[in-house]
Formats: sequence, structure tokens, C-alpha cells
Amino acid sequence: MKNAFNSTGFKILVSLVFFMLCLMLYTTAAGGSLTSGLLGFFTTPMEKISTAVTVNAENAARPVSASKEELIEENEKLKKQVDSLNKKLINYYDYKQENAQLKKYLGIKNENPDYKPVPATVIGRDPNDLYGGFTIDQGTQSGIAVNDPVITESGVVGWISSVNKNYGRVTTILSPDTKISAIDKANRETGVISCDIRSADSSLLKLDYLSSGTSVKAGDIIVTSGLGGIYPANLPIGNVKSVENSKYDVSLYAEVSPLVDVKNVRDVMVITSFVGQGQALSEVSGTGTSSSSGGK
Repeated sequence: MKNAFNSTGFKILVSLVFFMLCLMLYTTAAGGSLTSGLLGFFTTPMEKISTAVTVNAENAARPVSASKEELIEENEKLKKQVDSLNKKLINYYDYKQENAQLKKYLGIKNENPDYKPVPATVIGRDPNDLYGGFTIDQGTQSGIAVNDPVITESGVVGWISSVNKNYGRVTTILSPDTKISAIDKANRETGVISCDIRSADSSLLKLDYLSSGTSVKAGDIIVTSGLGGIYPANLPIGNVKSVENSKYDVSLYAEVSPLVDVKNVRDVMVITSFVGQGQALSEVSGTGTSSSSGGK
């Protein structure tokens, strides 16, 4: 017990009790002003907060001063602003696309001064077309005609198979209707690019009529020969994947991977004019024979 009276905790407790007794005696003599001051010190901030909350609640509960007509008018203005911004955004994308097309156009034009290319955009695809045919947003009004070659900066896409004033239909190189006189740039061996439904399903072309002693090999690049007057010479077509034996005769053919993914292409160029356009093979070789070098 003696140790409890001498402990630090007990001494602090006695000091607090003594302090409180002195404070009570003093406040009694001072008329309670000190107690009120101390209570005010703690309660005043709380009163200010309470008042601010009350005022804000009253302001929120007040009716909106704007009339219904004014709100409708303001809403219409906001709708017009949104419409205007949407139109500007659409124009921005159009300008961006046109600039990209013009860059490609200028590049092709500079490399081939005799070309007259017209940039066009793919606007429709037929899901039932197994060969990736599509519609473009340019037609006779832009100088486009049937049989005009369709390309990108990477290579051949196909040809214009039908056209009206504002639109053109493109038959791709994967179609059996497409025949292109071609040449292997590595060894200058010639053949005819064609395709059938089986090859088209694998997005592959065939370079037909190769001799049994052909030097065509995997990795060679195949380009247009220019014969037939449908395609100008030296347009890239694809790379040789392999050389196979024909099932129908002793000749060989090469499987060719096209350089352009015609089933997903978005922007193209239509060559409406070039040197040698429309000139048939018989006129070039003088043999009196004709070989397909494009569409019908």
C-alpha cells in the first residue's frame, strides 16, 4: 500500500484533483466568466460550421431562377455546339485521310510520270464474294473506266470490272476472272498470274506455264510484264512461296503470296492512263496471238 501512495500515477492523480479544486474556487469567485470563456473556445468553431451547413442547405433548396423556356433554349444551343464539333471532327478525319492518299499519289506519280492515278477509298464489300471484290468511291466522273488497273503503293490489287458515275467495282487478283502477264525479276522468266477458288481461300496466286527446267524459286519477286495493255510493266504482284508440279500437264507453276492484302485494303489508286494502255499483246509481239493481262 505504501508503494501505491509513492507511485508516479498516484502523484499525478492527486495533482489533478488539487488543480480542479483550485479552478472551482477561482471560477466561483470570478462569477463563472472563465468557465464560459473556456466553453466558448471549444464551441465557437462548431457553431460556425453548423451555420455554414445551414446556409448551404438553404441555398440548395431555393428554386432555380431560370425559366423552363430558358433551359430549353440553352439545351438547344448546347446541341448545336455538339453538332458543330462532330462535323469538325469528321472533316478532320477526311482531311487526314486525303493527305495520306495524296502522299501515296505523289510518290507513285513521281516514280511513274506517265501514270494518271486517281486516289479512291473502299466503301463497300460483298460478304458473299469469295475473292474479296469491293466498291470504291470514284467512277466515270473521275475518269475511271472498265479495265483500269487498281493498285496500292505496295502492288497490284485488281481491276475495274464495272463503273458508273460515282462508284466503281473492283475485281481483285484473287478472282478466277483475273489473268496477268507476269515476269520473275530474278531471272526474267515469264508466266501468267491466275487464281482459283482453292488458292483464293488461302490468299495465294499461281504463276502458271513455267517450263520443266524453270529457274523460278522461293523468294523471287513477281511483277507485271506490261503485255496485254491492262497493267503497266513492273508493278509488284507478290513473292514466290514454292514451285509445284501441275496436275494437268508436264508444266510447273509457282505459288505466289500477293504483296497486298486485297481482302482488307482500305485505300487504293486507279491508274486511268499510262503509256501502252489498251495495247494488245499481238500489237506488241507481232505474233498474232493474244494473252490475257488483266480483266475482261
